[in-house]
Amino acid sequence: APEERAGAQRPAKAAQARGAEPAAAPRRTAASRAQRLYIKITADREQPALLAQLKQLLASHAGPLDTVLFYEREQKTMVLSEKSRVKPSPSLIAEIDKLLGKGSAVVK
Repeated sequence: APEERAGAQRPAKAAQARGAEPAAAPRRTAASRAQRLYIKITADREQPALLAQLKQLLASHAGPLDTVLFYEREQKTMVLSEKSRVKPSPSLIAEIDKLLGKGSAVVK
């Protein structure tokens, strides 16, 4: 019956009148959508000299992506400062893999 349909719509109209909006799918923020460079550091590669080389390597590929280090031994992640943001490229990934082992770097 048309009266029932009209009645069923009233709560939604009342909610809109109060300024509420219909529920929508959650929006992903720009931050959650942005890619990052993840670098895995295994226990045997946690050496000051290697980490210093990594820092220089990242600096030479400056760009917009955050860099996240994953320390395998401690199972901890660390987002590096803005100074360590990078522009990912096949050559950067290859150099990180050469320094820290194949599969150490991934952009996602």
